[in-house]
Amino acid sequence: MTPDVSSSAPVALDDLPPNRFHSKLALISAGGPFCDGYILGIIGIALPSIVRELHLNGAETGLVGAAALLGVLAGGMLGGAVSDRLGRRPLFTLNIAAFVILSLLQGACSGLLLLVSLRFLLGVAVGADYPIATSYVAEFMPRKLRGPVLSGLILAWWVGYTASYAVGYGLSFFPDISWRIMLVSSAIPSSVLFCLRLGLPESPRWLVQQGRTEDARNVVREHLKADSLPSAESQGHLSLLQIIRSPYRGALVFVSAFWILQSAPGFAIHTLQAQLLHQYHVQNALLGSLCITGLTILGILPVTLGLINLMGRRLLLIGTFAISMLGLLLLGISPVPANWMIFSGFILYSVSEAAGSGLQFVYPNELFPTAIRASAVGMACSFSRLGAALGTFLLPLGYTHFGMQPMMLIAAGFMLTGLLISWIWAPETKNTSLGEPPSLSEPSPSSICAS
Repeated sequence: MTPDVSSSAPVALDDLPPNRFHSKLALISAGGPFCDGYILGIIGIALPSIVRELHLNGAETGLVGAAALLGVLAGGMLGGAVSDRLGRRPLFTLNIAAFVILSLLQGACSGLLLLVSLRFLLGVAVGADYPIATSYVAEFMPRKLRGPVLSGLILAWWVGYTASYAVGYGLSFFPDISWRIMLVSSAIPSSVLFCLRLGLPESPRWLVQQGRTEDARNVVREHLKADSLPSAESQGHLSLLQIIRSPYRGALVFVSAFWILQSAPGFAIHTLQAQLLHQYHVQNALLGSLCITGLTILGILPVTLGLINLMGRRLLLIGTFAISMLGLLLLGISPVPANWMIFSGFILYSVSEAAGSGLQFVYPNELFPTAIRASAVGMACSFSRLGAALGTFLLPLGYTHFGMQPMMLIAAGFMLTGLLISWIWAPETKNTSLGEPPSLSEPSPSSICAS
């Protein structure tokens, strides 16, 4: 039941009971990460056909795989900064229109340059959606739902990523259908999402920060059925450079570091999964990559269903880095691993890495105040995608020149570094309210760059 605004005392937004609008918002917001995952995933299933038709070498293959990730780097910075300045609502819809248009234009790709350019621009739109959508969701959700819903956006990303593999694999049985059709297919879910996002309200927390108290009150009354307002937070707007110089720089370093260490090997391995299985001489590598990718949902699903609140953010991050490292070590301990070792290693890594990725939207939204939340999330996302792009570009070169075993051991080293960073600096934020500093019962991330 929702509170009766005529007879009940005001209830803080963080403590409001869930209502239909929360459910609607969670589902619509999940559409963005679904499309993001689909757009970034479909290139992995189309890549073998692209390589054959365009006669790409290792460097060109890496460039095609990494182009969208480089775009995400730019889009995260741009989208977050604009969202903090102009509000969450305008770009929440407009960037999905870019998904549709750019997806359709991929059908006209005639060569490497145009393909890389369109993938880069799609990445810009995807990158902009990360800080916009996650900040928007975090600022509406009550405390007990924030972790599960934000990690649910990662689940939606993985569902979209897996769906792209399923669609691409199905289309691969029709030799007359080119890879261009595979890439264009992302316009379908994007068009549906564009229609669903029309008419959503502005974030009341952002409105309060802008001094638009009455507008914020109207949004809360109409959509949340309550008579409460968030307090104006003391932190005003900061530029990207000012955030780096502010007391929040430690939190930014921590979030960026663990996100980079998850994403650099993660995107490379997932994007090139079919290519990697082929390097391990696995028969029907395309089907194998589909199965491994589908199983990643087993990692993120329990996190979304409440494991993130049960374990807490800190323990979940530490544990998933440790298990991911074990999966990669299984792949790297033998120069010629048996098939069971190959699949066990990739599945163990993919499932645990997916579970840990559930924190990529949670930590940054809980560690930063409203005035700079989207900018900080965008910066951390951009830094992580720089690592992801480099990993995706360098992995094909690495296994071509040095073999698979050294590359898997290097990836395991990334997981070990993430484990150590998380053990030393990861805070616990599950009981904090938005705009409040995180719990000091664990080491504070501000100590990373203490002045």
